[in-house]
Amino acid sequence: MALGFAVHGAAIAGQTCSETPPRPDSVRMAFSSASALSAALDQARPEVALVARVGQDLSKYGLRYSHIAFVLKDPASGQWRTMHLLNACGTADSAIWREGLANFFLDDLFSYESLLIVPSPEAQHKILARLSDRSQYLALFTPHYNMLAYPFSTRYENSNQWVLELLAKAYADNNIQIDSRDKSQQWLKLMGYEPTTLNLGPVTRLGGRMFRANIAFDDHPNERRFADKIDTVTVVSMTQFLKKIDPATTLTVVPEPKLNALPN
Repeated sequence: MALGFAVHGAAIAGQTCSETPPRPDSVRMAFSSASALSAALDQARPEVALVARVGQDLSKYGLRYSHIAFVLKDPASGQWRTMHLLNACGTADSAIWREGLANFFLDDLFSYESLLIVPSPEAQHKILARLSDRSQYLALFTPHYNMLAYPFSTRYENSNQWVLELLAKAYADNNIQIDSRDKSQQWLKLMGYEPTTLNLGPVTRLGGRMFRANIAFDDHPNERRFADKIDTVTVVSMTQFLKKIDPATTLTVVPEPKLNALPN
């Protein structure tokens, strides 16, 4: 299994945290899911793509996928690797990680289905250029993590938000030089990006703020927050936006492997 490492220094957007060692069946599922995703990538042959996973059951919010990452080939090994922002367990801190596909699925997932998102070839080239330049992708990184970060504030950042803002930089750079999160968010507004609105009651909001270090609501506009409307970046809002600005983007569901079909 390829080990992950932080490039710098879940939940709706991040990772779950458990002190329990992964079960053998979970490890087998993770490796089988990684193999299926790798095969789908080999068939699509992108320079860079995105992959989303089902970290938890979000059906009550009308959502399927919880967390998104870039996926690209490691030049040295020729293996596919994910690149994404992850929250340090039990804290409000985060870092950008590169890790193997099996690691991407080794996180106590609700389902091992994944979604492969392949932008147009022109967009892929621009995205890869930004991911290959540390100064460019770190310009859009804030280590203060908030699982439900407001999309148009730079106080915090969650995993999906970092991906979205880097996509904005890649798509906009021909016309607008984006070198900060403020500029990225301005461009997203200009282009009509619409976040997902979660209806969270006051008890849910209070409990999250009191008992979870990685959840805050003080970056949300008061009029929205006190109306129990929490706007955040989700996989579905991102795919809808990508299809709008880059119609050649393709979405492919990679099904969950059948456990009884896995090798012993």
